[in-house]
Amino acid sequence: MSETLTPAARYRRYADARRRILTAAWNRVPLASIAQQARALTIWDGKRVVPGMEEQLVAAFDLGMLDPLGDHGRGIDRQAKAEPPPPGSDEARMLAALQATRFDIYRLLGRGAEGGAAVERLADQAPMTIWDSYLGERTAPGMVFGARLAWPEPDLALTCGIVVAVDSRMLERLLLGTPPQRGPVIPSKVAPGDAAAIRKLLEEPAARMKLETLPGIPGFAALVYRTAIDLGLMGPVPGRTPPEAMPRG
Repeated sequence: MSETLTPAARYRRYADARRRILTAAWNRVPLASIAQQARALTIWDGKRVVPGMEEQLVAAFDLGMLDPLGDHGRGIDRQAKAEPPPPGSDEARMLAALQATRFDIYRLLGRGAEGGAAVERLADQAPMTIWDSYLGERTAPGMVFGARLAWPEPDLALTCGIVVAVDSRMLERLLLGTPPQRGPVIPSKVAPGDAAAIRKLLEEPAARMKLETLPGIPGFAALVYRTAIDLGLMGPVPGRTPPEAMPRG
């Protein structure tokens, strides 16, 4: 790819390739794998996926495609074997990047100088730019979130999958290793002023050290998704959300 292209232009080209590849990989995830991912997220009724919100469904397929629980193969690897792209193409670089994604927790700082979103890794405050059509433009600075990133080029990080809000309740559970809960799910949003609570949690050096190690734990993305679901940060869950807390209309 020409080095004269701006980061924004390179992002647009890779975003098209990312969409094509993930759409194909989505269709290569076996039902048995989706069932296991959905059960882990408590959005499986025994026969089918029953998400309360679209992002819950996307989370299940994200795991099936890129980071499945259990012994299931990844949809992205099935796609790579079934339809290998031409060597050196945008698709080849994007496919390789999707096979090597990393999930971590970040804080949004604002819009990047050349576009994209300026962020920092929450664990060590390392700055970077993430390219995403939503972050930086329509999200308030200070938001803490979990995201899976792919690097088709060393200096170009793209989101792939969903971006999950992380609040202090969720971060505390992750740091303490609190197991998934089975109680009612009450839809909620990040509370105003929650950034101060997150800063307080991370004042302890041990907390930052723990946060540094979490992304290397197998199933970390699934744990983040499930914790967000348990806390209502991903909306209502059929069978777990009381009728009076379900959205109307």
